[in-house]
Amino acid sequence: MSSCSPLLDRAPLKLSLFTLGALLSLCGALISSGAPQANDVQAEEVLEEGIKLLSEAHFIEAVAAFNRCKQTAPQDPRPYFYSGLALAGAGRLSAAASEAREAVRLAPDRPEYHVFQADVYCRIKQKASAVAALAIFENRGTAEQLPPVWLKLLADVYYRLEKSEEALTILGLLSERTPGDPDIDLNRGQVYALRGQADLALESLKKSIEKSTVNPVAYFELGKILYQRNELDASKQALLEAVRQNGTNPEYFYRLGVVCLASGEVEEAIQYLKRAEPSGSDFPQIYNVLGRAYQQKGDRAKGDEYLKKFQEITSAEQKKEDRNWALERLIYQGEMQLDQKNTAGAQTLFEQALQIDPNQWDAHGYLAEMFLSSGDLELARQHLVKMEEIDADSVVGNYLMATYWYRLSEFERARAYAEKIKSTRPGNSELRNLLGNIYVGLGQEEKALQEYEAAVRLAPDRADFRENLQRIESRKLETNQKPPKQ
Repeated sequence: MSSCSPLLDRAPLKLSLFTLGALLSLCGALISSGAPQANDVQAEEVLEEGIKLLSEAHFIEAVAAFNRCKQTAPQDPRPYFYSGLALAGAGRLSAAASEAREAVRLAPDRPEYHVFQADVYCRIKQKASAVAALAIFENRGTAEQLPPVWLKLLADVYYRLEKSEEALTILGLLSERTPGDPDIDLNRGQVYALRGQADLALESLKKSIEKSTVNPVAYFELGKILYQRNELDASKQALLEAVRQNGTNPEYFYRLGVVCLASGEVEEAIQYLKRAEPSGSDFPQIYNVLGRAYQQKGDRAKGDEYLKKFQEITSAEQKKEDRNWALERLIYQGEMQLDQKNTAGAQTLFEQALQIDPNQWDAHGYLAEMFLSSGDLELARQHLVKMEEIDADSVVGNYLMATYWYRLSEFERARAYAEKIKSTRPGNSELRNLLGNIYVGLGQEEKALQEYEAAVRLAPDRADFRENLQRIESRKLETNQKPPKQ
């Protein structure tokens, strides 16, 4: 439902495509409603600094500010959430997903965090995870807590997940609050089109245009449906209006070319299709229709050239899709084997995944963790090095690398990786306990004591963390009680 991602068959709803500008309008409200962290004025000031940078689209600087805020208030979910927004704005969606997970872990009752998490998962093609993130909205009362901008994003996510019934329910909530909003009718029309309910889709799109004639996406959607109903003249007029209002969207020109070709207006079709051609590598259907248009014109050589391009790209895309599907199946099966404690079977499946794609990060991650657990550090290292090449900033990758060097008693190397994670995940109790172990190895007992105290504070139910803390406290007490040397 959007001009923002124009060349997808199921484009996002008009107002979403990661609505950073709209979401930023909530920053002030979210600050005031967030849980205070011991009235820490400094943390609040740094958080506000980060939000200001975020609102000015200084994404990397904003992330740095939010990371500073985490050090003072490691269990405040807000800096993780806003850091996720900034990372998404910077195009680092995998890192944004990691921040969203932490925000949801720290504040599982905040529905907007779940919406953001699901949106990012959708964008990195992890649909199962996106669906899981939305489980909180099975109770309609939860969605009703959201302000309109988050409801719009929620409807968009449901649409992209092809959950049309849920999308319509959320759009119904929106229409109760802002009945005069033309975008709600537009979005409803797009959902009806997804469901194959053309009459309802047309009715909604026309309502949207009645409320606002400056509405290129509605005219475009209207033109598509009219074409499907073989109302070619009406379809062309709607698409011409879409192009008049937004002359930069290649899909508008593509669809207009399709309609003109169907009407026998070959020269005009080619004119529009040529304007869409620069996007052909991302949307090969443009080449397909251009090829047919030139063949109808009588220029068979040029037509064959475009059709060949279309076939080459679609063949490559199909191979890539088949490969990705095979990888997903192997990773999923490997995870199932791990759940069943069959490590040998899991190892075989993850290794098969790496034969298909040597850069499959998840497979390397699982294997590295398995080899660290079994004590086979050399095999673990091979996968850890590859993981670092693929994503040097991964929290999981850096944690495993810190563990690897700790196991080798290379404490300074282990410290460097662990401290790197601490800059973004100071609220992780496992990490703080590992850092305590590392500082013990370095002979820096005061720092070890601080890390163990943090680990126990973050996870008071962990007996092993308490034992480590008690051990270092006892050692410190013994040291203080020893009489000075004569």
